[in-house]
Amino acid sequence: MASTAFPKLARKAILSDGTTYGYIHVPAPGSKPTFLLLHGAPSSSYIWHHQVELLPKAGFGILVPDLLGYGDTDKPESYEPYQMKCLVPQVHELVTKVLDTPQVIGVGHDFGAGLLSHLYVHHRELFSQLVFIATGFMFLDSPFDPDSVIQMSKEILGYSTSGYVKVFISPDGATLVEKNDRRVDSLFYAQDPKVWIEYFGEPGGFTKFLESDIEIPVAHWISPAELEMHNRILRAGGYTGPFNWYKAAVFCGPAKEDQDLPAEEKTINIPTLFIATLKDYAVITDMHIQNLRELAKNLRVEKLDVGHWAMLEGKERVEALLEEVGNAQIEKL
Repeated sequence: MASTAFPKLARKAILSDGTTYGYIHVPAPGSKPTFLLLHGAPSSSYIWHHQVELLPKAGFGILVPDLLGYGDTDKPESYEPYQMKCLVPQVHELVTKVLDTPQVIGVGHDFGAGLLSHLYVHHRELFSQLVFIATGFMFLDSPFDPDSVIQMSKEILGYSTSGYVKVFISPDGATLVEKNDRRVDSLFYAQDPKVWIEYFGEPGGFTKFLESDIEIPVAHWISPAELEMHNRILRAGGYTGPFNWYKAAVFCGPAKEDQDLPAEEKTINIPTLFIATLKDYAVITDMHIQNLRELAKNLRVEKLDVGHWAMLEGKERVEALLEEVGNAQIEKL
């Protein structure tokens, strides 16, 4: 959570609907751009801790919220508040409440990329550039069916990417993970990303892992102190909120206004960067690239030989790319 990891930078805001959001904010000097960093699930604002340090040093502003269900932000027990039609106005209000600048550079990872997609479609005026990491443009305009994704990934890749979703949306999913959170950490941040195929992607694999005594070496690119902070934040808030993002997508589906939206209103008309993670066994990378090429008129694709957590494993390259994006905007001023 923002106040645990960044006590000097952490702030809170109460929105018009009564929801409290925790966030990190470092103002941009002068007219330089501000990055809006949206984390995925299950994660928190802490996943961006390298960027929280490095982007301000490079002269940029940052706004990094704990999204709903995480850290210092409210954590509704039911999954209905985690629908995009609820999240989008909240984050939009937070951004406009905190920042004086008319536009931000939006950066989304994992479910944060989905939120960024919906924010862009409904509030185009807010963004000057978009950056998607690991997961590309995800605008939910049809029901999300885990079984269909499992089948599709098997047909395209030869293995499943999404079996874990079945556990995340189950009634006891959060409790199971909370009881095994230390071991789950070793899977999330595994040294060998290919273990995700068997224990994360394959249907039944995650349950098999939780019920076993399998030991998985942790990656060298995350220190014991970093791993402890990740665990401390998620342990404090629990996994009900994070898993509610999945439940809302599966059980609520898309809003009617999103289903009825014309295709041309889902195109991207501003510079867009996709940071593809080539050792990411939870996504179908080529499909995300192809989708973005069809939607974004000004697309740049950078492929990193890393797993899902590019901002950790590939922090130097990710930082360099973000600085390039920010500097390109400065040159246009």
